[in-house]
Amino acid sequence: MGKGRDKRRRKAKKQNQRTRDEVAHAYAEALATLSRSDPPILGEPDAAVYAPLKPKPHIRSGAIAIPEPESDDALTVLKPKTISK
Repeated sequence: MGKGRDKRRRKAKKQNQRTRDEVAHAYAEALATLSRSDPPILGEPDAAVYAPLKPKPHIRSGAIAIPEPESDDALTVLKPKTISK
């Protein structure tokens, strides 16, 4: 048996513990108070999902980052501007 402080700590710990019914009831209340999102509207686009601009593989994964193919706009030739005098 513990003496003094140890005994008081064990007694306080037992008094502060919740029963299984109390925990289950608190969990059910928490689930009930959560706001549920509305169902998606048919025909509307999905919500935007943010993604990294340049995903890179982990250094030690052994994967290789393959560059993205260039778009058609990148190959467009622009006319040089002439400076009028």
